[in-house]
Amino acid sequence: MKAIHLKLGIATLCVAAGAAYWYYSPLIALHQMRAAARENNAERFNERVDYPRLRESVKVQLSAAMNEEVKRSDTSGLGEAGAAIGKMLGMAMADKMVDAMVRPEFVMRAMEQGTLTPRPQRAQGDAVKKPDPTYTSERVGLSQFIMHLDPEKPGDRRMSLVMERHGLASWKLAEVRMSAPAAAPM
Repeated sequence: MKAIHLKLGIATLCVAAGAAYWYYSPLIALHQMRAAARENNAERFNERVDYPRLRESVKVQLSAAMNEEVKRSDTSGLGEAGAAIGKMLGMAMADKMVDAMVRPEFVMRAMEQGTLTPRPQRAQGDAVKKPDPTYTSERVGLSQFIMHLDPEKPGDRRMSLVMERHGLASWKLAEVRMSAPAAAPM
């Protein structure tokens, strides 16, 4: 009788450990990505990023931002034609720029710093260690996990990293969302 209780207890413990690992697996994946970014290990980092989906999400957001800017511009006939031509040229350049920018080095730096804005390189001797960015997270359904990085300064854009499940407990970065700049407090 004791053997049956022992086996049942071990099985229950294994199921609980498996469920806990499954539930916390997106946080584990994010931790592994941040560790790879700190170590500048692009190979390990790339295992956790779906670059085609990431590039597409950045292109869509850039297109939406350009559309919003065109709507705010001159609405006269000539202004609309110029805006349309400018938008077409801008999108052609933006597609190439996104393809060039969404590379492991850039995404690792964004993940480590919590922002997409480029930082000037400092000399190694006077580099100041920046604290880890603060964040909140949410789980959307069973297959999506979103980490919202809080902006450093008022007025900065809030960046959100969207992880999607691949398989049972493997997660990949599939999207980066940029919110509108936050209003500075008065």
